Amino acid sequence: MQHVPPRLASYDVVIPCHNRAHVVADAIDSVLAQDHAPCRVIVVDDGSSDASATVIRALAAAHDRVEAVILPRNVGASQARNSGVALATAEWVAFLDSDDVWLPGAARALLAPSATAGHDIVVGHFARIEGDAAPGAPECGWDGGCIGAGLMSGGVIGPSWSVVRRQMVERVQGFDPSFHNCNDWDFYTRAAAAGARFVRLETCVACYRTVAGSRLVNDTAIGERNARRVLAHPYFDPWRDRAAISA
Repeated sequence: MQHVPPRLASYDVVIPCHNRAHVVADAIDSVLAQDHAPCRVIVVDDGSSDASATVIRALAAAHDRVEAVILPRNVGASQARNSGVALATAEWVAFLDSDDVWLPGAARALLAPSATAGHDIVVGHFARIEGDAAPGAPECGWDGGCIGAGLMSGGVIGPSWSVVRRQMVERVQGFDPSFHNCNDWDFYTRAAAAGARFVRLETCVACYRTVAGSRLVNDTAIGERNARRVLAHPYFDPWRDRAAISA
């Protein structure tokens, strides 16, 4: 009897892009090169002032799986991701940043039945690349233990090295547009509060790249304010109570 390999879960990839004309093709190509192909790669240009929209349209014209969404003005990464996921139809969604890339085999690892069965969010490792330097050692901010304790310690999961069940994205109504940074930390916190089941893989699935271009994350005042907003979520009350008792 012929062995039938287990079916890998279907997925769409949403790539928000703002002024990343010089690298967005790398992100798209890294997904199209996966040996477990996506249903669609939905690339959302977030009101770029450079040639990003032109690059994205050209890639969409050249590849049937790539869909271009060109927003008329800059609305931020959260709303750009929401605009993309509104078009997604696959069981799972990946949110790859436009300056990051997936490594070969990333989709096969993240969407394997052993990873997705019984889980809503699958988290891999990433390798950090600073400028033109070589990739660093694989890392993951979450240790794979209690997800609440992990999230309490900071934004320990990134969109580029995780996948989310689409029903969970819809349950928490996507990313909060009022967050211009810490939006991913807020998203995973609300997902955990909604009962999302997380699992961590030991596989390195992405390169997290530092490339030229403006970043809101460099505004420390906004970052600190948004971090306080995330940590004020009632989901963290049990950990605050434990800290108060031990103090």
